[in-house]
Amino acid sequence: MRLDKFLSKLGIGSRKEVALLIKRGRVTINGIKVTDPGVKVNLEKDVVQIDGKEVRGKVEGFYYKFYKPRGCVTSKSDKDLTVMDFLPKDLPGLNRIFPVGRLDKDAEGLLIFTDDGALAHRMMHPKWKLSKTYQVWLDKEITELDLKKIEEGVELSDGKTLPCTASFLDETKRWIKIEVREGRYHLIKRMFGSLGYKVIGLKRIAIGPVKLEGLKPSEIVPLSEEEVKLLKKAVGL
Repeated sequence: MRLDKFLSKLGIGSRKEVALLIKRGRVTINGIKVTDPGVKVNLEKDVVQIDGKEVRGKVEGFYYKFYKPRGCVTSKSDKDLTVMDFLPKDLPGLNRIFPVGRLDKDAEGLLIFTDDGALAHRMMHPKWKLSKTYQVWLDKEITELDLKKIEEGVELSDGKTLPCTASFLDETKRWIKIEVREGRYHLIKRMFGSLGYKVIGLKRIAIGPVKLEGLKPSEIVPLSEEEVKLLKKAVGL
């Protein structure tokens, strides 16, 4: 992260104010004076001081997308294999980030990792209705009538589902693309199960504006600035 952005996020001052502070030679990184506001800071290793006093604090600034493989749980710690076991040990922010939301153990696809608590809260809050898109494989052909029922909403034990969009992905009518705007326990499986279908494969391919496309199973990459901007915009930040 840029030094001026780091100090600004800590509340030292505006980007303009901290840039002036840096240019005046009042800031050091690991004991070395720096005058370039754009110099990079390693948030986990570097010691930043202003006028000889170390500055500390939580800076929210890590945003990643990860292709969760099947067979692991979406948790930071568990007796079973977790998504954290797939992350590189030298990943910046590893000790700070957490997965936003969940994917079933037998499901695969897109997960967002961040240390931005405000963003994570809004992504999971039902008020914002952040879209999530899945590819679904069914045990048998689904009728157009039943797919229409899925789109209009089906009754579950915890209430009727919100309207969604669903379409066939091939001629077998067993491979479906569905976009929902709510999050409930085993939602997709229960939606199709309510009409007599079993989900035998589930892959999340998008969360709002962020796409899985281009990632390989167990791969993690930083979100682009544009992806972060669009994701925050989708939840009113």
